[in-house]
Amino acid sequence: MKSSFVIITGPAGSGLSSAEYVFEELGYLVTKNVPAEAVDTVIDKVNNRKKPVDVCLVTHAIGVKGVLEAFKKRSDVSFKLIVLNCEQNELLKRYALTRRVHPRSVIQKISPQVAVKQDVEDVLSVVNEANLFIDTTSLTVKQLRARLYKYLANVEDDKMASINFISFGIKNGIPQGIDCFFDVRLIPNPYWVEDLRELTGEDQKVIDYMQSFTITQEVIDNIVNYLTKYLYETQKSGRGSYTIGIACSGGQHRSTYVANYLADYFSKEYRTSVVHRDSPELNKE
Repeated sequence: MKSSFVIITGPAGSGLSSAEYVFEELGYLVTKNVPAEAVDTVIDKVNNRKKPVDVCLVTHAIGVKGVLEAFKKRSDVSFKLIVLNCEQNELLKRYALTRRVHPRSVIQKISPQVAVKQDVEDVLSVVNEANLFIDTTSLTVKQLRARLYKYLANVEDDKMASINFISFGIKNGIPQGIDCFFDVRLIPNPYWVEDLRELTGEDQKVIDYMQSFTITQEVIDNIVNYLTKYLYETQKSGRGSYTIGIACSGGQHRSTYVANYLADYFSKEYRTSVVHRDSPELNKE
């Protein structure tokens, strides 16, 4: 299986940054504004990897023609081109609202109006070669994300979000970057049962022990009820990923079991994954 390449381009302000996040969430190796002269080097480096990888080149409109020509000269790779565009008045409005400096204005020392016009012209010059064209003029960020997810991964809008559950032990500190976490220490601790002490939350004996207490399912059901509402409401903002912590004392029994349970439960609606920070031997590749 070979590595795959996607080139995405568009006028500055058309949504390239939002698109970049989608590629990252889907596991692409993302690189920005690679000059045409360096394309061969990038392709060779990628092709020499032991494992294939999906690569996204986010390319400014000013350099997209050169990048495309460099790819066309390579018979050993296949690539797709995604083109975003936006009406010039809307682009100027977006820059006025954000008060950002247009990159082309700085590079070429021209007015924002001229920079936007040239961006659009460069993009339209390659639009006939695009595998996917998206006009973002009237799109929200969430709508743009939905179209990209559908095209790249055949994922519908209601399954766009990626949820990573992290089990951990409170005694080892709280992981950085989590959106929220739940303390499951109300569940009786298998650690205090000698036959279970060396086992983990993935062992059936440990699971049977915890499930013998009604409080176990009550704790899990409360977390499920909260996350169901939380994820539904916050996804309206267009967010694509969430990291949810599940904590017990040591990160060996209760939190690993509950994290696995939740990942399986929510996999019916979202893309889920699990990391056991303090029981790394349980992590799947």
